[in-house]
Amino acid sequence: MNYRTLPARDRVPRMALIGAVVFVCGSAWALLVATLTSSFDSNERGLSRWFFDLGTHEPIHQVSYWLSWIGAGARTVPIVLSVAVVLLLFGKWRWTLFLLLSSQAGFLISNTMKHVVGRTRPPWTMLDPDQIGTSFPSGHTYAGVTGWVAMGLIDLYLFPRPFSTITGSILIVIGLLNGPSRLLLGKHWPSDVLGAWLLAIGWLLLCWSAFLWFWAPRSNGPNEANGPPLE
Repeated sequence: MNYRTLPARDRVPRMALIGAVVFVCGSAWALLVATLTSSFDSNERGLSRWFFDLGTHEPIHQVSYWLSWIGAGARTVPIVLSVAVVLLLFGKWRWTLFLLLSSQAGFLISNTMKHVVGRTRPPWTMLDPDQIGTSFPSGHTYAGVTGWVAMGLIDLYLFPRPFSTITGSILIVIGLLNGPSRLLLGKHWPSDVLGAWLLAIGWLLLCWSAFLWFWAPRSNGPNEANGPPLE
């Protein structure tokens, strides 16, 4: 069977550096949004409304609604935890650590940022009481990267091609499209999604780097490229 090999260990420092830089940029963006919230709200009103109006078209709305539904914490958290349990049952504890570090620690980072920034969502969205002041960063966008894209990476490397190419790509696309879906539904400002992408991609790269450096299982011998990662 045709399995992917993990990235070489000598690529990890550069990957970690990129992740750290992207995460710092996301943190700086969060500080900027928190400091200049009124200015951001005013400048983004037109673009945010354009996305919202675009999302009222039925096919776009249906796709956006489904992506937002599957990407909500009520679905994403149980799915991620179920995948983690399955990985443990098959002895893939290293991959489990990567998934839990990326998704669950990422969840804490996202929610901490929400309460620190305390931004109000766009005025044309219906708010539940617990959503007030939780606009930045977009939690769906953040979890899309740290949960769904992380599961996509695991899929790409644990299963043979071409099956893993199809299923892993689907998971990654679902994760990345969670951000636009929130704009099309009018639930977030564009800068909420951009900030979530920066923070989440940075965090995912840091977690992936830690996995590759400390925990990554490696096959031995000349057939490494032809078999799945071994424990």
